[in-house]
Amino acid sequence: MKTIRRHLPFMTVFVIFLGISFGLLAVATVDTVSTPEPKLSVASLALPKISATAALVVDSETKTVLYEQQADDILPIASVTKLFSSALYWSGVDPFATTTITTSDLKADGRSGRLQAGQTYQNRELLFPALLESSNDASTVMERVAPFDLVAAMNEYTKKHGATQTIFTDPSGLSDGNVSTVRELVTLFIALVDEYPHIIDITRLPQYFNHVNAWLNNSPFIDTPGYAGGKQGFTKAANRTAIVRFMEPIGGRERAVVYVLLGSDNLKSDIDILRQFVNSAARFE
Repeated sequence: MKTIRRHLPFMTVFVIFLGISFGLLAVATVDTVSTPEPKLSVASLALPKISATAALVVDSETKTVLYEQQADDILPIASVTKLFSSALYWSGVDPFATTTITTSDLKADGRSGRLQAGQTYQNRELLFPALLESSNDASTVMERVAPFDLVAAMNEYTKKHGATQTIFTDPSGLSDGNVSTVRELVTLFIALVDEYPHIIDITRLPQYFNHVNAWLNNSPFIDTPGYAGGKQGFTKAANRTAIVRFMEPIGGRERAVVYVLLGSDNLKSDIDILRQFVNSAARFE
């Protein structure tokens, strides 16, 4: 009996040790089993009809396609071009150096942004008429001021991101030679948001004032709740075009969703239809 009593404490400690060890092992095993992340998907609903020739709607984080129509058709993109000319211009200029507007800068067709010969602007200020009011004159000045071939730099940017069907021939989008697909434009826009957030931030401003001028944002979406930047355009050949981003409440989560339309008769109507579809059909499962 004495021998048994002498070893009881040791046996008790040993049993407790084993219990703790197995308990820790069980906890460690549970911790390593992760719950799969819910996947974003689209319910099997009839796709809505829109006026645009081509359209693509994508969740910017997961790259999940939420709507697709003629996504690989090569079409003119109009002033959507200015997102890319502005970004590449911004990447190379001294933002606080100044430039004076010349008469030859003001020969472009279309919107002028009220630039006048003799006015002096800091290089950074040229972004505001280009992106807010889609000034073709501002794009012309940026091309002159850039310390490199701006259009060539834009085309190098598309190659860098694998956009083989996207071609730029001028910095404004007036040329019908500026073409792309909605699929490539989604890829390029998502890259632009990551690499040049300042450009996207400007497109969200309702207006901008300086000592010389004032520019109002002419986007049809600027007052729409959830709007998070983008650019629209128009030429006769391109019809109405747009790359826009909206924050959408999908499955109780706020998602950045990119909408790209080319050849639209009515951008506002098309985007409204697509947003309604996304909010009713997109879900996590």
